[in-house]
Amino acid sequence: MAKSKKNEKPPTPSTRGDGRKAMLVYMKPDIIEAIKDAAEAGDMKAWQFVEKAVERALKLKKT
Repeated sequence: MAKSKKNEKPPTPSTRGDGRKAMLVYMKPDIIEAIKDAAEAGDMKAWQFVEKAVERALKLKKT
């Protein structure tokens, strides 16, 4: 059996085709509700709203 490297991560079963990775973030419940409401008002998913907000906050170009 081959030895695995200590820092090597096993492949995830749900690899996305668009290159996005999961990230768990803890937020206050009122912020989560505000995100959901704003996303719905903009006809977006919550993750899309958050991604766009973070891009703006970090002044990143949308890819």
